[in-house]
Amino acid sequence: MATATRAPAYFISHGGPPTMFDHTHPAYQHWLEWGKEVRALHQQGVIRGLVFVSAHWQAEDLGQGVYVNVDEKNPLVYDFYGFPQHFYKQRVESSNPIKISSLVLDHLRSTGLPAHPIKRGIDHGVWCPLKVAFQRPFLEELTTEQRKNEPASIDTPSILPSTLSLTQVSLPVSDSSIDSLRLGASLRALREQGLAIVGGGMSVHNLREMMKMFAMGGGRGLAKLEPTRYSRSFLEALDEAMTAPPAPHDEDKWSKALKLDQRNDFLPSHPTPEHFLPALVALGASHADEQGLKTFKFDEGPMGW
Repeated sequence: MATATRAPAYFISHGGPPTMFDHTHPAYQHWLEWGKEVRALHQQGVIRGLVFVSAHWQAEDLGQGVYVNVDEKNPLVYDFYGFPQHFYKQRVESSNPIKISSLVLDHLRSTGLPAHPIKRGIDHGVWCPLKVAFQRPFLEELTTEQRKNEPASIDTPSILPSTLSLTQVSLPVSDSSIDSLRLGASLRALREQGLAIVGGGMSVHNLREMMKMFAMGGGRGLAKLEPTRYSRSFLEALDEAMTAPPAPHDEDKWSKALKLDQRNDFLPSHPTPEHFLPALVALGASHADEQGLKTFKFDEGPMGW
């Protein structure tokens, strides 16, 4: 969802921390390709910054509105537990200039959405895919054979260009689908100013079911997990909603998306909705006359991409 003068809106399944080091996983390869696209659009002047909305930051203590991170250094938040120590030593370096975070704050307020500044790091829903997407050497610098065998380095930091800003915005406090769509719509006009909107969640996210499958011998790695009845049907329905054809008005384009959480396969796919909502932010950030394009899909049952 981009034009020559309009930055894109993306939905990225951010996965779990182990995917950063699993260069055989299809999502790892997808993140590499996504990073290549973002860098190309940045070099062309289409993207000058990323505005990220992650499943792992919800404005739970606000009555209404959202938070905007104004920490200029974007320190990492290691918001996961029980992993080897090197997971907590990963580095992704990026900048969040005050002029950009202020632009995001002021713009959201101009749309009528209360926006509150706060200094906070970026969580793994943001930095895990960026760790791979901006690792060195970049994908376009590798041969075909090297691309197959170049895992993210445990020790080397991934670095976003200094001219590419990164600003995180929280989800609204509400779990309502319409509120996340409206947040996306409030962010939409920033695309005309070169800020790409990125929702970071999961297409299907059922950790309890995943751990149950592992306990029953369902596979040593996520790629061993099998599709389920609910994951197949929900991924198909989500695809249809996210790639809805152009429509006269937002409400027409959003009609399928607003029915997703009423489906029988929604609760098994998303026992809690936070990983689903960033997809709606991305959809809301698209214009009614745009049509989404599916670039990656991978069904791992309780973990859908």
